[in-house]
Amino acid sequence: MARAISFPRTRHVALSQAEQIDEAKAKVEGAEALVLPFASAAAETPAVGIPLPSPAEARLLPRVVAIDVSMATSEADRCRALDGSPAEVRCASSLEGRAASGEAAARAAQLGEAVLIGGLDRWYRLGPEGAGYCRSCELALIEFLRESYGDHFQPFDPIEPLRSSALPLRERPFARQKEALRLSETIESAKRAVLRARDEARRSRGLEMAVLGRVGVLSAAALELCRHLDGLLFELPSLDPMEALLPLLAARAALGQRPAVAVLPSGASAEEVQLFAALTAACDADLLLPADAPEQAREALAVHRSFLALVRERFRPVEPLADAELLFSPRCDHWTSGAHQRATAACLVALLRAQLQPALRLDLSGGVRAPLLIIAGGAALSEEDAAAARRHVEGGGDLLLLGRCATMDDEGRSGDAVFPEAKAALDQLGEGRLQLLEEAAPEAVVVRALGDLSRRRAQVTLAGRGRLFTRAYLDPERKLDVHLVNLEGAAAQGVQLTIAGHAAGGGRSGYWFAPDRDGGRDGERITLSPSGFSVSTILPSIAGYALLAVPR
Repeated sequence: MARAISFPRTRHVALSQAEQIDEAKAKVEGAEALVLPFASAAAETPAVGIPLPSPAEARLLPRVVAIDVSMATSEADRCRALDGSPAEVRCASSLEGRAASGEAAARAAQLGEAVLIGGLDRWYRLGPEGAGYCRSCELALIEFLRESYGDHFQPFDPIEPLRSSALPLRERPFARQKEALRLSETIESAKRAVLRARDEARRSRGLEMAVLGRVGVLSAAALELCRHLDGLLFELPSLDPMEALLPLLAARAALGQRPAVAVLPSGASAEEVQLFAALTAACDADLLLPADAPEQAREALAVHRSFLALVRERFRPVEPLADAELLFSPRCDHWTSGAHQRATAACLVALLRAQLQPALRLDLSGGVRAPLLIIAGGAALSEEDAAAARRHVEGGGDLLLLGRCATMDDEGRSGDAVFPEAKAALDQLGEGRLQLLEEAAPEAVVVRALGDLSRRRAQVTLAGRGRLFTRAYLDPERKLDVHLVNLEGAAAQGVQLTIAGHAAGGGRSGYWFAPDRDGGRDGERITLSPSGFSVSTILPSIAGYALLAVPR
């Protein structure tokens, strides 16, 4: 019987990546494990018959062996673009390619304590024109059409009409079925590689091994892959903290208790590393620096990680405190070619401007728990999500729509509008209220609509100078944790924090943790003054990151 997974043991793991084994550099970065390319890990592993190193010489950090399964090795598994040119990527539909990917993942599973499979979404990220038109893709499309039309379907070349048509790509023959395959084939190919790695670890080593995935900038395919992985490494889109918020929250929502690690773009300074380390900690994720990061950046991350080691002894996020729930459907984002993600990201920034605590939902299968639901760019919702949103409003909840909201099936066929009665003005629907705005509505208009729809004040508000990001987590049986991230260079001073009474519970004091203040293991005690139905206090100076824990 295989042993249980021993690494990683928690939802947080501090990683360091390098081209060669460098334990000293990893320790400077405050790492708990080393991400090592397959070639370096294989070179380190002693051959059969060579004595193992003594305990004093044994390696100190666990190895996460990284292997890229997206590179084509021959013409048999190389994909092609719409114009027929060879693509520098392995075809996700190719049987030869899937076999080669599985074998590569299996070899990586024989080394180290965990496997990191890279390139899982590379074929998908090339877009509907960059890949998907080789012979293997043609056969996959023929089989997909056979399943749709029945056994009387006569095989033919469905790729040629796609290439030769003068219509826009989305309107060409079989483009809808081709787009459905682009998502499903990506997931199926990646799932086979993950299962092959797990099976090899059970067969050859008798243990259950964690299989993590590495993707590019977070996409619909990457979020759908999370259900098959034990953790995810994903690239942040830029060094703009507002652009990083949606990927961070979406990855945590998709992974649950499994590690979510954001990879910072190259060229980040020590100050930017400090900012993004604070931002990822507030979003319950971890940060990984690129292999070419300078020494000053590694030292800045090490300082933050040493502080987090103290904070996370007391940090147990259960559920984010939610004033509003924001739906971000990977399936909808796929069918809208990223428009849903862009609209949702803009709406998330407006929520933060309004000082409302957002909770991101990837689907509405469990119902809506917050009084306010927001759907931005939801032109391709599933029937289940559409029905749940309508029940929420008719049952007494509030809904803000940004743009058209309609259903779409798994093959991309458009359905009816979910809320045909929606108007620009605030209107009643059943027991709840509904308002429709344009998808590209200015931020000020969205903030005003949020104020009109909110039935109660925000549960956590700040007053004072400075630009702060707040993220609160509520454990009803223990405490409320409020994370504060300073998004500006100058320290924020004299900021007043107000917490709603039902969120603070009976707590009239809090404990302040900040890396620039020596509050000990128990933090600095801060008194919270009652003020109506809330409690408030003037916070100490916030240089970069701080945590206020309020016992209930």
